[in-house]
Amino acid sequence: MLSAVLAVKDEEQMLDGALRSLEFCDEIVVVVDDRTTDATEAIAHRYTDRVLVRPFEDFASSRNAGVAHARGEWILHVDADERITPGLAREIRQALATGPDVLAFRGPTINYFWGRRMEHGGWARMMQVRLIRRGHATFTGRVHEVAAVPPERIGTLRGERWHFSHRSIEENLVKAIRYGRLEALDLYENGAPSVTSASFVRVMALEFGRRMIRRMGFRDGMPGLIEAIFQPFAQFCARVMLWELQQGDAIRRRYEALEQELQRDD
Repeated sequence: MLSAVLAVKDEEQMLDGALRSLEFCDEIVVVVDDRTTDATEAIAHRYTDRVLVRPFEDFASSRNAGVAHARGEWILHVDADERITPGLAREIRQALATGPDVLAFRGPTINYFWGRRMEHGGWARMMQVRLIRRGHATFTGRVHEVAAVPPERIGTLRGERWHFSHRSIEENLVKAIRYGRLEALDLYENGAPSVTSASFVRVMALEFGRRMIRRMGFRDGMPGLIEAIFQPFAQFCARVMLWELQQGDAIRRRYEALEQELQRDD
């Protein structure tokens, strides 16, 4: 049995297409962030009765909750802005019908930013492990979560998963804040070095160099140029959030001192 698992929040624009591309699965489980304010939950109910509404902790926890709610031996993890192409759907069915002696499958994700297929900037044909046997489908990590599967037990699929992401600058800004906060918390809890002005510049310069120069992001036209500039900004946001965490109560105390100074002036 094949179960598709999605963890979503405010995805009424993209969820319908994702669920339509999953009709080849035996079961669909949708985990809805309880902060959702649009029609996401209603759309999910059109395709499945296995809809779980729960508080958001982090992305791994949401995926794991979906796995716990699923009944299939194989779990296919999908995001609302992803589409399983018909070719990949057929290949998955054929692969599972043979009783494969692997624990998971990797396959290419094709990124479309602002409607353009990305071939450069580090975004081309990203190989991701997203089809996993149930007993090994637990994810870890607050953001960019991963499942621990031995590399030698991972098969490869050729069919493409299409990722319709970065559709507007507004979406990018929301993601930068949402992902940045979780990344900062991971760094903070792992004892990251204190953030300095030099580290701000270094992180952004390295990211720009990687995206724009080494991976030739400029060859993807305006979307590539935007991403090569935006990704360093996203790293900047995450480091600011880390710096704020490292300040502890210091910022709050500064404002309290300013309030007291105003009162003395009165």
